[in-house]
Amino acid sequence: MLEALDSEATSGLLAQDRSVTEHLRLLKHRLYEPFGFNLASRTQLLLRLSGAEPAEAQPAPSAQEADAFLALMGRKRVCLLRFLGTCGGTLRLLPKAPEEPEVTMSACVDLQVVFLTRQYDYQFDPDGECLVLQSFFLEEPLQMVFQQAGKVQLPKSKLVPKGQQVLVKGMASRDPCEADLHEKLWAAVRHGGCDGFLEIPKTRFDVDQYVDYEDQQRAMSSFKSYCRHQGHIEGIEIFDAAFFNLPEQDVRGMDPEQRIFMETGWMAMSDAGFRREKVRVDSAHLGCFVGISGSDWRDVCRAPSANGVPETFIANRFSYVVNLKGPSFIVNTACSASLVALHSAKTHLLMTQDPLDGAVVAGISLNVSPSTWIGNCAGAMLSFRGRCFSFNNTADGYGRGEGSAACVLSRGKYDRDDDSICGMVAASHTNSDGRSASLTAPNGPAQQRLLRAVLGEAKLSASQMDIYEAHGTGTSLGDPIEISAVKKVLVPRDYPVMISCSKPNLGHLEGGAGLSAFCKCILACMHAEAAGNQHLRVQNPNLDIEGWPSFLLQEAAPLKNEASYVGVSGFGYGGTNSHATAFGMNVVTSRAQNAKTMVTQILRSARQNTPEVTMVGDNYEDWHSTGLPHLSVKPGQGYQVEVMDDGRSVWHQMAPCKPRGCSSMAIMGSFNGWTPEPMSTRERAGLYSYELTLGSTGEESFQVLVDGLLSQVLHPTSQKCTSRVSAVAGPRDISDRDLSWLVKAGLDRSEDVAKTSKLPVTLAKSAEVLQILVDAVARRVQA
Repeated sequence: MLEALDSEATSGLLAQDRSVTEHLRLLKHRLYEPFGFNLASRTQLLLRLSGAEPAEAQPAPSAQEADAFLALMGRKRVCLLRFLGTCGGTLRLLPKAPEEPEVTMSACVDLQVVFLTRQYDYQFDPDGECLVLQSFFLEEPLQMVFQQAGKVQLPKSKLVPKGQQVLVKGMASRDPCEADLHEKLWAAVRHGGCDGFLEIPKTRFDVDQYVDYEDQQRAMSSFKSYCRHQGHIEGIEIFDAAFFNLPEQDVRGMDPEQRIFMETGWMAMSDAGFRREKVRVDSAHLGCFVGISGSDWRDVCRAPSANGVPETFIANRFSYVVNLKGPSFIVNTACSASLVALHSAKTHLLMTQDPLDGAVVAGISLNVSPSTWIGNCAGAMLSFRGRCFSFNNTADGYGRGEGSAACVLSRGKYDRDDDSICGMVAASHTNSDGRSASLTAPNGPAQQRLLRAVLGEAKLSASQMDIYEAHGTGTSLGDPIEISAVKKVLVPRDYPVMISCSKPNLGHLEGGAGLSAFCKCILACMHAEAAGNQHLRVQNPNLDIEGWPSFLLQEAAPLKNEASYVGVSGFGYGGTNSHATAFGMNVVTSRAQNAKTMVTQILRSARQNTPEVTMVGDNYEDWHSTGLPHLSVKPGQGYQVEVMDDGRSVWHQMAPCKPRGCSSMAIMGSFNGWTPEPMSTRERAGLYSYELTLGSTGEESFQVLVDGLLSQVLHPTSQKCTSRVSAVAGPRDISDRDLSWLVKAGLDRSEDVAKTSKLPVTLAKSAEVLQILVDAVARRVQA
């Protein structure tokens, strides 16, 4: 008998389940127009015996279970209740909006109630034991769908270099073109085609007194500068002494090169993951290697200090304020200084005795005194046109620039999926010209030997170098010698080598030029792209590239492979040469196998970390989760995702933009000859209403005007729109009356409409439409 009863009960529940499924099928695609959502699925039937003894307490759910519950409850849109008996009770529908009325009804056997969960919650007070079936109808789940290309098999020639690896963990830039971040540096040289040259401001020195721009020979004979432009950076006089815990009296006479390097160096350390408070307490065994080509601060300093003027303190000051215990010194080999500093840092990192945890490498150059300008012009080294015309037929000397770049090196293993790795130093080397035509004349054979040494260290063939970042000062003698040396080394080749140079964009940063160019090389590897050469219009006829597969780029171009080698050279005018080759993979652009974008970081964070669920109130809708914002998702709602240092992703709902205040709203339509009439505010501020009388046709169309202006018309996107949830366009000037809302009389009133031409209808039911219009004003009419 019991088995028969169980069978009958099971059969009845299956029938109820099929009935609920049929209700879902009938409602599935009929709720979008009136309410703005579609139903996709439903929850399983929940059987609740109201009035019975409470069940035993269940163990607390895990974070994954709680997050899954929030995800499910965030999708519910319709609740179905079915009362099966044996007793009844009182059902109360509790509005979630305080201005809405409460609905109370008697619950009897076989009563079925369907209501919107966004508008109501419910409370059931049974008279006895009553069996209630409940099911939620769910909207489509919130999904974040990203398309990713298939895995790319890298050619064997492009595998990660073997042996000991020196990684680039962080970078920073303070260069012309307003490139105060290394991402901005890439945007300037790759996408913007920027020229960072400006006329030297008089805040540096009096250009009218020290520069004769009209006649080059006259300027040289009168010991003046004939050049008045430079690759310029702003704000060298601004410094946050409190951040570095330096007293004001030390800062007052401090060389600006010390200030700029401290800011750039710390930005690189921060980009590499270092934290100021931790480093100050627990010193880091990091070296500090800075390349400079001299400082002219002593010529203009009015309040010199013992440790603010000497160049040696540029590196020592940074090690002091940041609390670094590794080797700390400057390198001054003129234009190759920062690349020599990079090579020195790499050599120290690979030493086995007292190994370093890392190294901060930087290059810095500022132009604050007219004396260096006059000296360079006396030697006719600068361009009279005030630019670097690298590889162009107008090359007549170099244009000076100023700036700073820094990077943090460490030992490790290259992993493209490691977000903290930008690239790696595949090889580096340095040598000297020896006895050449003169002390300052470049030497082609020495440059060839330098490149061969670098290729040998990285175990590369000539065809594996993708981009050569040239020293390219824009001199008639130096550029042809450099290109000739590169041509003799980088042969034979299977495909052309791309030749680029950053000096036409930034100027010649002298001691800091090499590291700014090396940061550009790392960025080129991360994007698998080569930047074009600014100001290259007509090739210098002295460049011997005939028959050599190479591109002197005028525009940016993508690289052939996902992994790439990019080399950069620096040649000091005293004869010290240096070269560094960067290696990296495309981790940024859409062509990458694993693009290092915010999307992939969010996805990786969401997959690897368990969301935190925190209860705020007694209602489940008052819970917060660091995962997806399940319960607060609304159509059109924007969110900001913050990826924390520990890998957690926190979603923040974006506050709507503050709208411009609207003094009034007006309406015009077929009922008033399309003449604007003011709307009234009755119930609350911001909700406008209007009462009209339908004509004999039983329908009227209308548009809404912001502040009563015919140039500020709000209208639907479709003609004669009857939907209350359609998209709102405007405000704008429009003369099309068909783009309007249409109000029709109900079918039950058609006979009344036929009898009389005046039927009073209040647009109280259209309040939601008008509220949508007001919300549209808040979004579209900005202050």
